[in-house]
Parts: sequence; structure tokens; C-alpha cells
Amino acid sequence: MLFESTVSIIAYLFLLVYLRREQIQHNKEIFNIKYRIHINGIRGKSSVTRLIGQILKEKGIRTFSKTTGSAARLIDPKGNEQPIKRRVANIIEQVSIVKKISKQKPEAFVVECMAIQPSLQNICEEKMINATIGVLTNVREDHQDMMGWTLEEITNSLCEFIPSNGILVCGEQNPKLVKIIKDRAREKNTRVIFTDDCLTGSDRQILKKLTHIEHEENITLALKVAEVLGIDKKTSIKGIVNARPDPGALKIFEKKIDNNNISFINAHAINDKESLIKVYEMLKNRGHLDKINIGTLFNRYDRPERVETFADIASKQMKLDIIILLGHYKNIAKTRLIENGFSENNIFELKIENLDNFLKLISKIMKSITNKKEANIIGMVNIHGEIVEEYIKYFTN
Repeated sequence: MLFESTVSIIAYLFLLVYLRREQIQHNKEIFNIKYRIHINGIRGKSSVTRLIGQILKEKGIRTFSKTTGSAARLIDPKGNEQPIKRRVANIIEQVSIVKKISKQKPEAFVVECMAIQPSLQNICEEKMINATIGVLTNVREDHQDMMGWTLEEITNSLCEFIPSNGILVCGEQNPKLVKIIKDRAREKNTRVIFTDDCLTGSDRQILKKLTHIEHEENITLALKVAEVLGIDKKTSIKGIVNARPDPGALKIFEKKIDNNNISFINAHAINDKESLIKVYEMLKNRGHLDKINIGTLFNRYDRPERVETFADIASKQMKLDIIILLGHYKNIAKTRLIENGFSENNIFELKIENLDNFLKLISKIMKSITNKKEANIIGMVNIHGEIVEEYIKYFTN
């Protein structure tokens, strides 16, 4: 028994020594990178990572960027994108990526925070990234089982990633949440710079130059980070325009189905109500919704809490002509839609969920709408599901 205890203690001590050596080596690698920009928040992290990374490249700064969103990518200084393959996402991945890029002597590393749990967000920042600039995009209701059920609790969870003795650029506008962020940053002796949620003046011209639909608040965050780094506006705008959009970015794709012009708006990656409403209003204000609007609601088996929430949004806050129900909980969603006054005749369910049946249903719907040859399909709620992945691939290729 004594022998076993002694062996356990020795093994534990060896583990501590090993971990300490690994931490020292990692610190050496990460602190050799001059600009370390750590990006957190509920929505927009991947897009903001790409925008800032491209701005730095346009300035001639040797920059690596790493996203974690719809499709994790490591982007090198030449813009080449390497998919990050993994069985399960783990924050230790950040250490291995730093080790990998350190051999190529980067000047900047723009990285999306991987962690959701508050304690792990703190570890990501203090043990792995040690950011010179932190970026907090926004606070929304998501991952509530791990970050808290109220916006205030979620804010405090996200604030665990705030860097010490640095700068935090923040896009959140809610006064109650702004106060929490200021107080938490003050505890870490970090200065907070808040940005607007919309572009003003000549900066609005940027929107016309983009090939995809970018949120204005993402652009204002990127411009502010560039300003903090002393990068001129002309270079910053060039970087934003040249930045390659994330695979999950909001974009409109055009297809012809039985001589009907169908525009597919992929909003499946947006799974909190506030962000979806904002996207809908943005699309409406930019004139993208002046057609027949068909919404698809795909509900996952493991996300029952989203069913009624998104049925409410689709029937109360969005002007949809048709709603197609996919995935699970169709009866619950249909009942909620009808209770909210949405016509039962305009609700369709796909019994056998495959691409052929989906396209046949779209053709049937278009035939029932006289004198109309144009429609939007707005995909919503969840991005991971066989039928969703099938029709996203069809519309985007």
C-alpha cells in the first residue's frame, strides 16, 4: 500500500514537472508573437477573426488567423486555408496550433476563443493566448446550460476571457451589460473601447464592395482594432473588402428550380433569437426580402428548447409567406405557428427528408403561387442535420 502511494506521488510529481516544462515552452512561443488578438462573444467571432486577420496582412504584418466556427480553419500569411480536423473540439488545440505556427515566425496571431465554460475561457486567455488585444463581439442568449440563463450571467461568463493589463474592444450596446464589462475589465486593469453597431458616413460604402452580407457591427469592430494598432483607414478598408468570408457567413445564393428563380439565404448558423431578428431586419432594409419568402425551420432532437422560440419569431416577427418544417418536433412547431395566427395551409412538412423531396416541395409551392417566379428560401435554426447539409451543398455549389 505504501509502495503504491509512493509510486502515485512520484507519477504526480513527474506530471507536474512535465506540465510546467510545457507551459514554459508555450510561453516562449506565444510571447514571441508581437500582436495577439483573442476574439470572444456569441455571434460574429469567425467573421471578425477573418476581417482583422486580413487587415493585418494588408498592412504587411505576417499574420496567422484561426477560426473555430462552422468550419474550423487555420489561415496562413498568404491566405491559404487549412481545415482543422478533430474528433472532439478541445482547448488544448490552441497550444498545438501555436507550436505549429511558431516555427514560421508570425508577427500576429488572430484567434477565436474555443471555450464555452467560463473557467475554460479564463484558461484559454491566461495560459494559452495572453492577448495584447481582446475583442468581445456581443452577448446573446446561447449555450445557457454552461454560461448562465440570463444575459447578465452570460456576460460575466464571457468576461472570463478579458486580458490583463491590455485593451478590450467591445461591440455590445446593452447599458446593463456594458456596465458589467467595464467593471470586469477594471478588475484586470484593462481599458475598454466600445464600438458602434452600425457604419456611418463614408464607411457605409464598404458594404457595396462586399460579395457577401456582412454585419456592420463586425466591420466596426475590425476597424476599431485596426485604429488601435495604428493602421490607416485605407489599408483597413482594403483588408475588409479582400477578406474571404467564413463558410457559415450570411450569403445569398441563386438557383433555378423548374424555371423559378430561387434565392437561398443561409441563416442556419444563427441560433439565437436576437441575432436572427437583427439579420431579418438587415435583409429587409437592404431590399433582399421583396419576394415570396419561404422559411425552413429545422429542429434538432437535442435542441427542444429552440422549437417554440423560433416558431414564435417566424410567425410573429418575420414576414414569411410559407414555412417548411424539417427535423424533429414538427407537431410542436406546427401547433405553435397556428396558435400565433399563421395559416395552416401555408405550413408544409417534409415526411421523407432528402434533397429530391425538398426540391419537389419547392416546385409544388411555386406552382401554387400564381404569377410568381421568384422566391427566397430562408434557412433557419440549426446548421447540423443531413437534410440541411444536403440542400446547403446544393444551393451553394
